[in-house]
Amino acid sequence: MALDFSENVAGLGILTGSFYVGLGLGQVPGGILAAQIGPRRSAIYGTILASSACFLCGITTAFVQLILLRFVAGLGMALVFGSGVTLIAKNFDQNGEGLGVGVFNAAMSVGGAIGLFTWAILAYATGWRLSLMISGGIGLVSAIGILLFVPNDDLAEEFSVKRSALMRVLGDKPSVLLGVKLFVMMGSSSLITAILLYYLEQIMRVTPALAGLVTALSLTMGIPASLVAGRIYDRNKNAAIMLLVSGLGTAIGLAAAAVSAIYASILSSIMVGYFTSFGSTIAFAAARDINKAGKEYEPLAIAWVNGLSLYSGFVMPVVFSIVALRIGYMISWLGAGAAVFLLVASLFVLSRIRPGGWAVEPRRLGMQL
Repeated sequence: MALDFSENVAGLGILTGSFYVGLGLGQVPGGILAAQIGPRRSAIYGTILASSACFLCGITTAFVQLILLRFVAGLGMALVFGSGVTLIAKNFDQNGEGLGVGVFNAAMSVGGAIGLFTWAILAYATGWRLSLMISGGIGLVSAIGILLFVPNDDLAEEFSVKRSALMRVLGDKPSVLLGVKLFVMMGSSSLITAILLYYLEQIMRVTPALAGLVTALSLTMGIPASLVAGRIYDRNKNAAIMLLVSGLGTAIGLAAAAVSAIYASILSSIMVGYFTSFGSTIAFAAARDINKAGKEYEPLAIAWVNGLSLYSGFVMPVVFSIVALRIGYMISWLGAGAAVFLLVASLFVLSRIRPGGWAVEPRRLGMQL
């Protein structure tokens, strides 16, 4: 793809970022839509939109078209995420809803790992255009699966979205703090899934298949991490400590990539994948618990926290790629690890400040962020 459009790592960073910009901008509208029409229908519409954009990426003739379509794909996925978490978690009892969120995150990791590894091989064998068209076709089939097998939403006939309820969700300080914490997790993950793949292929000169396998480890580790995090959260609602641990593990993982050796890249992919998935599961489970606007607004509460974090998927790859081009990859990886460490430590301190500062009041489940 980079060769076809004569782009370097900076161009790929912008391409990756365009998806996250669309994903971030669509979170709140997607959550409002889910509140109005139900999470099932919202998930179907979002899947169709994202899959269609992915399919069309295969017939683009200019790099700017690819950027715009990735933006549209992000908008489509914005309709899916909060709705998907709600659809899965509501099928678990009240003492196991954290595990339900973990199951959803684990499923995302499974799909991502399979897609990343098989897409690298498929793109190498058939070209990136055909591989994207196949991916889009599979997505459209999955939309049919949701339509056929997911039960209809249980919506109140007279329900309508209220401005006061929206303000309770969007103006909730603990939710904003959660979103900032998740910003660090998601941005770190995007460095592995987007930049590390290019780094392995173009800088370390490993084969595309091996590069895809190493990068896919990050998503694979999300499977056990999400399930473990969900179960731990159900037993211990102290999200602040769990997010601190996940952030520190992520920082160490990013710094490990500074060592120009395949074993270091493997370690980095594993650590960042595990700890970012652990942290994101905790954040999404906590977002559900601190929502006080009603069950209809649950997808919006999750989408709001997710949306606040997703701009990191644009900011961090772009900043990283610019720094890497100017002063090298080793300093960039070390700097990314140091930045994550400082941000996580600062946010932990903020979350522990008592009344008079960034206080977080205990909610329905007595949780302190």
